[in-house]
Amino acid sequence: MAHYHGIDCKLSGSVYVVSEIERAIPLIHGVRGCAFHQRLSPRKLYSPVYDMACTNLMEEDVIYGGEEKLRRGIYDTYKRYNPDLIVVLPTCISGLMGEDVHSVVEDIKDEVPCELVIVTSEGFAHRDHDSIDSIMQYVATSWKNTSQQFDFRGCGQVDMLAALAEQLMEEQDVIENSVNLESNGRNTFGFNLELQEVGSILGKMGITLNTVFPTTTVKRIKQAPAARLNIARSRTDKWAAYMKDEFGTDHIKSWPHNSGIEGMARFLMDIGTRMGLDGEAEAVIDEEKKRAEKELVKIRHALMGYSFAIVSQSLIFNPHRARVYIDDLMIPIKCICIDSLVLNRLKVSQETRDMMIKNMYSIFDEMNLDFQITTDPSAQETYKISKEVDHVLGEFITSHVYERNAEIPVLDITMFSNMLYRTSFNVIIELGRYLTRRINRPQIRDRHLIVSRLKYNSPYYPLLDDPRISSSVSMWQEIWRANSRGGC
Repeated sequence: MAHYHGIDCKLSGSVYVVSEIERAIPLIHGVRGCAFHQRLSPRKLYSPVYDMACTNLMEEDVIYGGEEKLRRGIYDTYKRYNPDLIVVLPTCISGLMGEDVHSVVEDIKDEVPCELVIVTSEGFAHRDHDSIDSIMQYVATSWKNTSQQFDFRGCGQVDMLAALAEQLMEEQDVIENSVNLESNGRNTFGFNLELQEVGSILGKMGITLNTVFPTTTVKRIKQAPAARLNIARSRTDKWAAYMKDEFGTDHIKSWPHNSGIEGMARFLMDIGTRMGLDGEAEAVIDEEKKRAEKELVKIRHALMGYSFAIVSQSLIFNPHRARVYIDDLMIPIKCICIDSLVLNRLKVSQETRDMMIKNMYSIFDEMNLDFQITTDPSAQETYKISKEVDHVLGEFITSHVYERNAEIPVLDITMFSNMLYRTSFNVIIELGRYLTRRINRPQIRDRHLIVSRLKYNSPYYPLLDDPRISSSVSMWQEIWRANSRGGC
């Protein structure tokens, strides 16, 4: 939601990755307003980035140059925080000034007793909104085609990971049967759950976990090339591709179809095959699947007595996740309502939206689903569907709209939306337990929350349904698009 309505320039993705690294400090080379606003990263709304430095460029610096201020800023940042890593992050203003950040860092790196990394993080280097259309085309085709590659240019998180690989990692003696796992969100629910489970499963196969990238120490990032295999999970594996070219580290990528128990089992089996441990992997995975199935028996029994509808924006970005609800939890689903209006908000073309919907229906057909699928239902249609089921499952970004406009109480499953991407059987079990607890808890249907009393603009939630606000949004989008086309 913050990516749609908040400050989501390239700098924010870079700051987020730095905040995942122990004893690492981002140094913003720009005005203090940039540093202030980037303390609350769209990827880390649950925890502000408190430890952040800024060169605080002023008007005279813009006129006469800020390279000396950057030099002093690096010294001051080390003196104040005593970090293991300082990541220099240029901003729009320092980029427009033509600051030679690389030369400054090169001159000073031997004088500062910590690592220095530079990332091209200027806001104007962020991808323009028109590129979202091609990204969504890639997303839709990746549901079936796993041979294609896509370069997410202008993404701060992608470029930050690549910079760490290029500027920090060092040649190592390869440790046989060892892997690196790409994972982040150290303070989020599900992170430690995944690490414990993946570490245990891989350990039983005879595989050691070398490092978790980037959520680790600077020392462990340097030693990442000691692994024989990288497990990449983000949209692009640019960092892993660099390690392949530079260090010869092979990599395997998780795809949308690696969802649910069977999907994760296949993915883990692929890892075992890459390591030449087919027999060991098969035995361990079978054992883990049996354990998960045993845990799910009671959960399925508790859920099968009810009927459900799913109202989701996220399923359209990975329809394979429906397998979790249908195959793993065996929830009696009567209808799935897909809200694609967020794609309209992102200026995704109608052609691309039609392709995504078509591919989604194709995957649901392959799953032999026999329930109703509704795309972009009206409030009246959603209300009618909700009266035909016992419970509606939804996400925060849609639940308040439906509760306010259609008086439909929604079981919020936002917490598990991103967690289902993790390589973990336990996450599915936790989702089942959560749903079981919620349906057995008396629901307060007349809550009268202030946030639910407001009238929202459905396509642009959480913006209010006010013509002045929608006009401002339209004006901003047209200016952004015009600048993007003009190359500004």
